[in-house]
Amino acid sequence: VLALLLVQGVDRTKPPTLPPPPALKLPAVRTATLPNGLELAVVEIHKVPVVDVSLVLDAGAVRDPANLPGLATFTGTMLQQGAGRRSALDIADETAFLGAQLSSSAGYDVATVSLHVPRRRLAAALDLLADVVLRPTFPDSEVTRQRELRRTQLLQQRDEPVQVANVAFPAIVYGAAHPYGR
Repeated sequence: VLALLLVQGVDRTKPPTLPPPPALKLPAVRTATLPNGLELAVVEIHKVPVVDVSLVLDAGAVRDPANLPGLATFTGTMLQQGAGRRSALDIADETAFLGAQLSSSAGYDVATVSLHVPRRRLAAALDLLADVVLRPTFPDSEVTRQRELRRTQLLQQRDEPVQVANVAFPAIVYGAAHPYGR
């Protein structure tokens, strides 16, 4: 047995000696607070000519009223369904034309709107982002369409054990009175 442990000059009866871990080199983070109170954090990495913008708001599902579960996630979805003078199709078309990716969502604790865009298209993409965040229109036709999609998704999730567990576990752990349990 010892012969097998010493195969190719490696003593497998002792753990190997590890070198120290390499130094972690993180880029500098510049922070500022804008006059409107918005906290800004900027990390510059110029290896690739793209810009990522994430707006993170303290507006997640824990703030849903007890009688309106799903309000934050529904609102997050609706942000891209019409904003300013743009329809849902206009937003999708402009996002594609800019070579950008735009997403909006809400989790338990935060709502997020994210933008990934080539640097040369940043100004136009920020205009689009501003419309989505500041001027959503919540058109009735899109509310109805998204409500039906959500209803169908909820029905489909009932047939998936993992999805059922994702709902049941927090309800058991936190209880119905706590926002995480709802």
